[in-house]
Amino acid sequence: MNQLSVVIPMLIGFGLTLLFTPIVRAIAEKIGLVDQPNERRINVVPVPTGGGLAIFLAFFTAAKLMHYPGLLPYATGGIVIALVGLIDDYRGLNAGFKFIGQVMAVGIFLWLQPSVSGIIIAIWMLSVINVINFIDGLDGLATGVIVIAAFALFSLAYDLGLSSISGLVLILVGTSLGFLPFNFNPAKIFLGDTGAMLLGFLFAALTAEGLLQGVSRINLSVPVMILALPVMDTCCAIIRRWQQGVPFYQADKQHFHHRLLDLGLNQWQVALCAYMLCFASAGTALFLARFNGHQPIILLIVGSVFMWGASKIGLVGPLVMRSHRRVL
Repeated sequence: MNQLSVVIPMLIGFGLTLLFTPIVRAIAEKIGLVDQPNERRINVVPVPTGGGLAIFLAFFTAAKLMHYPGLLPYATGGIVIALVGLIDDYRGLNAGFKFIGQVMAVGIFLWLQPSVSGIIIAIWMLSVINVINFIDGLDGLATGVIVIAAFALFSLAYDLGLSSISGLVLILVGTSLGFLPFNFNPAKIFLGDTGAMLLGFLFAALTAEGLLQGVSRINLSVPVMILALPVMDTCCAIIRRWQQGVPFYQADKQHFHHRLLDLGLNQWQVALCAYMLCFASAGTALFLARFNGHQPIILLIVGSVFMWGASKIGLVGPLVMRSHRRVL
C-alpha cells in the first residue's frame, strides 16, 4: 500500500460523510428523530440524532467504490446493528432487546465470515459495541476515540501486510473524521445508538478479522489497550453500579466525562483530555505489540494506573463489599 492508496480511502470516506451528514440531519429533524434534554443528558437544547446513518452510508459506499472484497458480513451485521440503534434512538428499547440485537449482528457477522470464529471473538465484539456506546455521552467523544483507535489499528494491520483490512480501517478513520465537525461541541447532530454501536461493531469486526485470527494473530491485550479509556470507563461503571446495588446497565451521570465536567472542565477540555489519554493508550498499544510474552503484564500495570486515576476523580468508590457497608 503506497502513500496515495493510504490517502484515497480516507478522503473518500471523509468526503462522503461530509455529504451525507447534512442530509441525515435534515431528515432527522423532519421526522422528529431528535434527542430531547433530560436529567441524564448533557445537551440543554434538542439535537437531531441518528447520525450513524450517515457514517453507515459513507463507509459502505466508500468501500464499494474502492472495490474491497468480503463486504457482505460487515454490511449485513452493520445493517442489523444500525437498525437496532435507530429503533432505540427513535422509540427506545430496553437493555434486553438491545442486547439481543447486538448478539444477532455479531452472530450474522461470524456466520458469514468463515475466517473469524470463537466465543472469545464474539465476547470481544459485543464488549466493544457496548464500551463505545457507553462512552458516547459528550459531543465528539466517541467519534474522536474511534478516529484515534482506528488509526492505531491501521498501523498494526499495515505492518502485518493486511492491505484489505488496512483500507477498510482507513475508511473508518475518514468517515469518523468527516462526522466530527458536525459532532464536536456544540454538536449539530449526535451519533445516537445508531452510530455509537455501528462504530463499535465496525472497529471490533475489523480487529477480529485483521488481528485476532489467522497467521498474523496478536494478543488480545493490544486492541484492549488501544481502547483503554472506554474499556476502563465501562469497567468502572460496572463496579460503581455493583457498589450501589443497581443493575450494571442502568444509566447514570458518573462516567469519565461527567466527572471531569463536575470538576469544572468544559466540553472542549474534557474531549481534548480524552483524546490525549487515547493517544497515550494507542501509542502504548503499538509499543506493546512488539512484546508478545509480556503484554498481559503491561496491560495489568496500565489498567492499575487507570483504576487509581479513576478512584481519584470519583469514578468508583472504595472497593468494599456491599454487605460490609450494610453491617457498618
